[in-house]
Amino acid sequence: MKKQATICGYRTVIVLGLFVVLSNFSGVEAAEPVITVVSPPDRVWVERAEIDLAGLIRGPAETVKITGAGKVKVEKGGVFGTVVSLDRGLNRLKVRAGDDALELSVFYSDDPRKNPPPPEFKRLYSHYEPESRPCDQCHRLNGDQYDFGRLLPARSNCSECHDDIGGAKHVHGPVGAGVCVSCHSPHGSFNRAFVVKAGGELCTSCHQDRHDEFGRENVHPPLADGCADCHHPHESENRYQLIYEGDSLASLCFGCHDQEMTMGESRHPPVEEGDCLACHLPHSSDNRALLTATMEGGALCFECHDYLKEDFEKEYLHAPVEDSCTECHDPHSGAARPLLREPVAELCAGCHRDYTPEVYEAIDTAKTEHPPVAQGECVICHRPHSSDNAALLADKMTTLCVSCHDALGETLAANENLHGPVEDGDCAACHQVHGSPFDKLLARFYPVEFYSVYEQNRYALCFECHDQDIARSRRSETQTDFRDGSNNLHYFHVNNDKGRTCTACHDPHASSQAKHIRDEVPFGAWSYPINLTKTLTGGGCVVGCHAPKKYDRQNPQAAE
Repeated sequence: MKKQATICGYRTVIVLGLFVVLSNFSGVEAAEPVITVVSPPDRVWVERAEIDLAGLIRGPAETVKITGAGKVKVEKGGVFGTVVSLDRGLNRLKVRAGDDALELSVFYSDDPRKNPPPPEFKRLYSHYEPESRPCDQCHRLNGDQYDFGRLLPARSNCSECHDDIGGAKHVHGPVGAGVCVSCHSPHGSFNRAFVVKAGGELCTSCHQDRHDEFGRENVHPPLADGCADCHHPHESENRYQLIYEGDSLASLCFGCHDQEMTMGESRHPPVEEGDCLACHLPHSSDNRALLTATMEGGALCFECHDYLKEDFEKEYLHAPVEDSCTECHDPHSGAARPLLREPVAELCAGCHRDYTPEVYEAIDTAKTEHPPVAQGECVICHRPHSSDNAALLADKMTTLCVSCHDALGETLAANENLHGPVEDGDCAACHQVHGSPFDKLLARFYPVEFYSVYEQNRYALCFECHDQDIARSRRSETQTDFRDGSNNLHYFHVNNDKGRTCTACHDPHASSQAKHIRDEVPFGAWSYPINLTKTLTGGGCVVGCHAPKKYDRQNPQAAE
């Protein structure tokens, strides 16, 4: 609110409720004094019983009369000032010089809850022990006029009272120079601690190079109240005048953020070092959580973990990787290495119980457990980020399996006749790799004994691929090539009360002989060699189980 008057060529602007006083004088000497009050503004309220009143007169006047202070001398340059005592409630302060007079309304209440000020009155913060000081401490006197547009870098004597300020390792520049008026208004301010501007606006009036740091999409909440939540405005033992007493910057962050998130079994190295700024910007960021870079595509993580990039570029990508590394890893600390939110088994189950319920049904009902699964070590077989193999397998299935089953690996390497699923690299065709209700992790039932009664369901594993009628009839011309005439030799070996199981003669993985015939027959603690000789219409078998035998489909070798 302004009131303007033109008197004898002077344009006087009396500012009500503001602290900037503009006076544009024509240079013509006034016939009568013209008063401008610099402080306090009109219609303000204070909590202290004294207030510094300062002003300016143009024209002939040696004194000015002020309510509650009497006559006050006008100093060189036409300035005046004094401390005025206030009564509780509304005070109407009249300032008079010659025929010119002004009236200011100031409300004093030491308990605003019991004695509230009028709603249109604005709170004025001022020094708790106001003192009128010479204007030339802060303002330059040019001839007979003061330049109020610019403050002098005047050193103050604030340390006479504020002797607790000074001596810290890192001191704010204006404090070190003793120029307290750089931040605090000696006349008072509408801002707490009578600072000249509110919040971060005060800081960026000098720290202009930091201004852009406050305008990004996501702003650190303390900035809403200014910078003083994190930075001491006067001094600190820490760089940037940061406010913390611990060993690291993290102790400042824990003033608001829960330290519990850093107490997991596995800790991120920047967290251990208390270096939150390795990943977070302190003021604002275009990324969520004030991150220094986006989490999309792992961009932030790759700033340090660039050696892992290749691990994310294979054909099959783990779905959480496409979202964010933090789906599986806690960026601060985790329950298990490396920064995992939960131990591996629980972490995988968190998603895969829903995505692959059949896997967890097999695990939960397994009578035969696969050791890596039972130990919760999914990453022994699966890559967690990406893989060139389906199901994120760490390698081709046969290569992967023989990395543990090394004896089997030697067998496969030494024999050229591979069982079909093995040749296809599909161990899971016969084995339920996460857990099985059957021995040896078999996908379907198969008898583990050497002798077994022949029943079709007891050979469910084999008959998933092979002809289930292969040993159904004693005589056949078509069911099998293992015949002596029409005598079905599979029937002879298998289909009786003490029938031999398939693996008595056939190796389920690999063999050096045709038809996957084993090199030897396991029998208790013994092994009997098998030597199969093939002809176009039959063959011969030399085995420790019985005397050498021959068979021929066209010319039977045994009596029919």
